[in-house]
Amino acid sequence: MNGEVIAGFEIKSEVIFDEVCAGGRIPLIIGRGLTARAREAMDLSVSTVFRLPTNPQNSGKGYSLAQKMVGRACNLPQGQGIRPGAYCESRMTTVGSQDTTGPMTRDELKDLACLSFSADLVMQSFCHTSAYPKPVDVQTHHELSEFMATRGGVSLRPGDGVIHSWLNRLLMPDTVGTGGDSHTRFPIGISFPADSGLMAFAAATGVMPLDMPESVLARFKGQMQQGSPCVTWSTPSRSMRSSRGF
Repeated sequence: MNGEVIAGFEIKSEVIFDEVCAGGRIPLIIGRGLTARAREAMDLSVSTVFRLPTNPQNSGKGYSLAQKMVGRACNLPQGQGIRPGAYCESRMTTVGSQDTTGPMTRDELKDLACLSFSADLVMQSFCHTSAYPKPVDVQTHHELSEFMATRGGVSLRPGDGVIHSWLNRLLMPDTVGTGGDSHTRFPIGISFPADSGLMAFAAATGVMPLDMPESVLARFKGQMQQGSPCVTWSTPSRSMRSSRGF
């Protein structure tokens, strides 16, 4: 009543206004890319219509392994990485899809008119519904498997196991990819979670928009007790490895 400010907020990036106008981040990226290609074909200068993200200032510190991996996926020079908070469009070499979110990803791929995957590896698993499938699950097993295969993806058969174990056999240490939930977390390389829309976009185009998260290193010292399991855990924001890890 007296003009006192109750709460406030700041917009981290003005690009969000373009995203709202375009109806989402994916339509903006597609529209921005088509505009750039069209203007290049007509020998026009770069468009100034779109807002551009502002990258954080250089802290002068080195890069973490995760930042270097994403930097390589963004075609930066050797040894350079992506600073936390920076916006980038990283190449996605691997996209993992599981069966509970797979039908939504399929619908998003149809909306994108995707007839062929651009990511190097798109893998579909059926880890959640193979043990006790309902009639709708059985139908999904057939239809979703065929849908992924016709676009160049790899579909596991129901009962083949969880996607973790398969990715562990196929991934390279510098793999950068995405998945629909925790069941597509990579044991090797680095992955970033995404909703069905972003996951479909990554599979179709081979790239995914990313706001680089902060990296936190955790070190454990001491001797492992007899019978202790080997611990290896890596996420975009944390890394934890035992002396007996990879």
